[in-house]
Amino acid sequence: MLGSILVLNDRGGVGKTLLSHHLLATALLEGMPLRVVEYEVNERLARLFGPELVEHRRISQDFVNLMGAGGDGFFEFWDNIGPELQRGGRLFDFGGNISQWFFSWAEVSGIDYYIGDGSRLTFMVPVTVDLASLQTGMATLERVAVIAPGAKRVLVENGNSGPFTQLEDSHYAKRKAEMVERENLSVISMPACTAPAWARLTGHRLDQVATMNRNDFVKLGMSPPVASRSLIVIYEWLRGMQQALLPYLTDMFRTTTAAIPASPVRIGRNKAT
Repeated sequence: MLGSILVLNDRGGVGKTLLSHHLLATALLEGMPLRVVEYEVNERLARLFGPELVEHRRISQDFVNLMGAGGDGFFEFWDNIGPELQRGGRLFDFGGNISQWFFSWAEVSGIDYYIGDGSRLTFMVPVTVDLASLQTGMATLERVAVIAPGAKRVLVENGNSGPFTQLEDSHYAKRKAEMVERENLSVISMPACTAPAWARLTGHRLDQVATMNRNDFVKLGMSPPVASRSLIVIYEWLRGMQQALLPYLTDMFRTTTAAIPASPVRIGRNKAT
């Protein structure tokens, strides 16, 4: 059975879509046949990558009403995810307030029938330094341990809203350290991109940004010096995220017969011409 990755935190604005974007871009650069299922109100990844790679399952008002009403219609919607988790090879990107419904289904529908103890699943939970984000994220990790005790749990610290060093003496830091030591929690960093050109790259696929050169950046309206500096920062940022995420993707596909590269694709600076 192939593995699956689930990206979730019911708090909005914590970087779920960006994390899923990084995962898909890394998979494409490595030639991995990753497919994404996006549970969102609006298309985000599906708009960037197209329906061949990303299936958008729109969260409409009717859907929200169905979830709120409960009943078997609620569970029938989620019954489709069980066989998908069993087949594996997918990344599930849950928008804000969606994972609570997934958990509600999993807790009463015998999810172990599909996934056993969940050892082929990886749950990635991004958080920012915002208190509500941290509380929701830690609660999500604890809930995962109940429904899938064998699953890999990864806390992704998104530095976009500020550095996590400011939380060194907080309850969050103490609980995180405890989970790392006793519960096999993994922690990775998703730093903010500080490149001057980053704002101009909105709407670009990260796997394509990884192959851009200085002239491509100049065409976006940057001066050559700014383009050169941006290339250095962006390549290092992408390489760091790729190195952090690739082991989870490799593990996800380790039962496939296709050869999986052992080292990250080089995102080089020699394209700054």
